[in-house]
Amino acid sequence: MIMNSGFNMFGYIATSIFSILVVLGWIVLSIVCMCRLRDRKLSAIPKAIWTLVIAAVPWLGAIAFLIVKPEEIE
Repeated sequence: MIMNSGFNMFGYIATSIFSILVVLGWIVLSIVCMCRLRDRKLSAIPKAIWTLVIAAVPWLGAIAFLIVKPEEIE
């Protein structure tokens, strides 16, 4: 007799959609932060560091950039 091993198609689809939305959200947030970073008046080294932080630390880097707001646009 074959038992139901707990495979639930709805749970699988919901988890897949959620995972895709998380990745897409991170990509959109990163692009927004990179565009804002491009408009900032910073030298090359701080821009490079912010770029690495935004890219390397998925959600935290982008949110930190939005909170810190280094040197506003003139």
